[in-house]
Amino acid sequence: MPKLTQFFFLTALLLVQAAACQTSTQSPGIEQLGRRFMEAVNTSDTALQVIITKEVYAPSTIEKLGIQRIVAHFQSLHQHYAPLEYHHSERLEFRKPGGTTYVMHIYARKHGEVMWQDFQFYLETSAPHRIDKLAFIAEVAEPIALPNGSIEQRETLDWLNGYIEKLERENDLSGSILIAKGDQVLFEKYWGSADLENARKINAESLFGLASGSKMFTATAIVQLMEQGKLQLTDKLTDYFPDFPNKAWAERVTLKHLLSHTSGIAEYWTKENEGAMLQFTDWHQYIPLIYKEGFRFEPGTESYYSNSNFMLLGAVIEKASGQDYYPYIEQYILKKAGMAHSGFFDHRDNTLPLVVPYARKEGGGWQNNRAKQFKKGSPAGGCYSNAYDMLRFCKALKNNQLVSAESLKLMTTDWTEGTNDAQPYGLGLILERHAQENTYGHGGTAGGVNFEFRYFPRLDIALLVFNNQNNGAYDDLKRNTLKLISGAR
Repeated sequence: MPKLTQFFFLTALLLVQAAACQTSTQSPGIEQLGRRFMEAVNTSDTALQVIITKEVYAPSTIEKLGIQRIVAHFQSLHQHYAPLEYHHSERLEFRKPGGTTYVMHIYARKHGEVMWQDFQFYLETSAPHRIDKLAFIAEVAEPIALPNGSIEQRETLDWLNGYIEKLERENDLSGSILIAKGDQVLFEKYWGSADLENARKINAESLFGLASGSKMFTATAIVQLMEQGKLQLTDKLTDYFPDFPNKAWAERVTLKHLLSHTSGIAEYWTKENEGAMLQFTDWHQYIPLIYKEGFRFEPGTESYYSNSNFMLLGAVIEKASGQDYYPYIEQYILKKAGMAHSGFFDHRDNTLPLVVPYARKEGGGWQNNRAKQFKKGSPAGGCYSNAYDMLRFCKALKNNQLVSAESLKLMTTDWTEGTNDAQPYGLGLILERHAQENTYGHGGTAGGVNFEFRYFPRLDIALLVFNNQNNGAYDDLKRNTLKLISGAR
């Protein structure tokens, strides 16, 4: 991915992905906006860039930033990306209680490259919906037209199979995917390399890292302990961490704030801390880093995804249950759900079918990314699992084998509503709406690790996607499969 993308905030992308209600619009106006933006990127003519700026940017944005700053940004994009081949543009509408957010995607590819760039923008909220700001640039495989059939139709599944083969052939994508309706598996596929160095292929037994996906296990454990009367969601942070910094704010943080990422506690995972973190042998060693980082904002006022919340919840599980975190999760989540192959494993364990994470090399190919992985997972993520085990987790959760129906309703309620920068989140579950379908689940991303679990309650359909590379084609597969299931086109 080009270095320029590092300047745009990943949180903006997460906000887009987690928005409450989505529709897609393709119109001559959006196409014209996209083409003119690309024309400004492709040209080195400053005068033309000034003209296009006045056409495509909202007047309020021009007033705030100034034309020269926007033109300088076009020149920077020109330096990194031009010449770009334009593909198409589309506008998405996300309806939320506070109003509608408009997002535009422009798809284009640099000359001579295989992967495409997805330029993502926020648009002004009133017509004619010109550009407010550039939110993110993502690397994707070529945008494509999807079949119109239901995900249960053989023709649609045949198309999906061919599409995956194309991504493997053209983008070197590896991974696994499973789609199930109730107890019936509609589609499953395993492809690519689990271990390039030892020529080991991915199969149904291969165990992938879930990254943040296993936050669902931590959250489920907290809810179980609530049901047992061993804790309450209204318990204060200081009940478990009496010496937490900024006691005035810490007193106002509840377990529900931690579970819904509204606590205001800052992220411990920073570049400054990463060197020390890679040497840690016990997840409890992260707690002092969380204390050091402190708070970002007043509890309950904003929505901000922070791994620190779930590290603290891991310690709460130990204090409330009287058990260490790992054996509790193994006994009351994994075994109870029938997930016999899953666990928090040391990634150096060669006796297990663990897939190796890979990062893209400069100039092509893949390099082993183990050295940049933490040795073992934690309450914030890092469990290993496979498609069938995660399907068992889905069934155990929805069938109330892990928590009651009332508790599952609590977990799938949006507790971020009314906060600033709300990113719909329940208790350890990311809530999304695809077309007209409400869904819950969680994903995970780390260096060479990609995972997504998404459940469509009305359809009773579960989607599980795994990948062991820093490969933008994974995002295409996930996004387009979600569209196939939900009916969005």
